[in-house]
Amino acid sequence: MNAELILEYIDPQLVIVVPMLWGIGMAVKKSSIKNRFIPVLLLFCAWAVVMLHLMSTRLILDSRSVSAMLFAVVTQGSVVWLAAWLGYESLLKDREENR
Repeated sequence: MNAELILEYIDPQLVIVVPMLWGIGMAVKKSSIKNRFIPVLLLFCAWAVVMLHLMSTRLILDSRSVSAMLFAVVTQGSVVWLAAWLGYESLLKDREENR
């Protein structure tokens, strides 16, 4: 599975989150946080950004609206995170092959 295929499932307004996650990941990698925690941190960042986006674009009137928004946050955030992760892995693979 590649990142291009996964991008088809992402809301077009959220595609910009993918390179944002790359930048956050590179910044965190230079910090004292252990590498094994970076994917989880990036997943939470993706969920937070998707939640901010959905809260600014949807009207929340009742518990069904909240449930639908939380479902969208988890699914869209996870797909955005997966696209960022697979894209970054393929970038590293291409860089290694070109050496």
